[in-house]
Amino acid sequence: MKIAVIAAHGRSGQAFVREALAAGHHVRAGIRGPSPFKSNNKLQTIECDATNIEEVTRLIDRCDAVVSLIGHVKGSKSDVQTTATNTIVRAMQVAGIRRFVSLTGVGVWVPGDRFKSFIDISNWLAARVGVKRFDDGIEHARVLRASPLDWTVLRVALLTDGQPGKFSLKTNGLVKIPTPRREVSRAILRVLERNEFVKESPVITRR
Repeated sequence: MKIAVIAAHGRSGQAFVREALAAGHHVRAGIRGPSPFKSNNKLQTIECDATNIEEVTRLIDRCDAVVSLIGHVKGSKSDVQTTATNTIVRAMQVAGIRRFVSLTGVGVWVPGDRFKSFIDISNWLAARVGVKRFDDGIEHARVLRASPLDWTVLRVALLTDGQPGKFSLKTNGLVKIPTPRREVSRAILRVLERNEFVKESPVITRR
């Protein structure tokens, strides 16, 4: 599979690119600044601002799927995830690419969630990282639900750089806290390779 990765220079992006290459996939990595990756004949790095339609179009050209790992960092706009998602959706429609996976927090609630658990986690995280960041995740999910893409929004909480372990993906469930980025990367690959959870928003849970 040939996968375009938005925000591949971030910690989650780097983890995913390395897992995807290890699994044998070809990757076009959208980065900002110097490449953090070693040379690999299955990897192409491309300078890409996820809010720039021309750069996103160039990145995703002739790919089978697109993965967005946009996160809020110091100095980023409060609606960066929503703005980028709108841009990505437009570029994918023009390119004729349908499969899209996005990473976000558990503030994105869906029917059937264990309400109190998700609200407690969401309130705690909102107090820690800021309400605007949560609102952005919720709005970007609305953009995808209104799009014609075959999207999946993977919901996680408290990412770490620890070693991956066993996990399950469920449409509704109690999110695993914390969750290693390499584990998230493997979950995204599973969703893509098995074409699972299309137009759904699963969480990573403990087995």
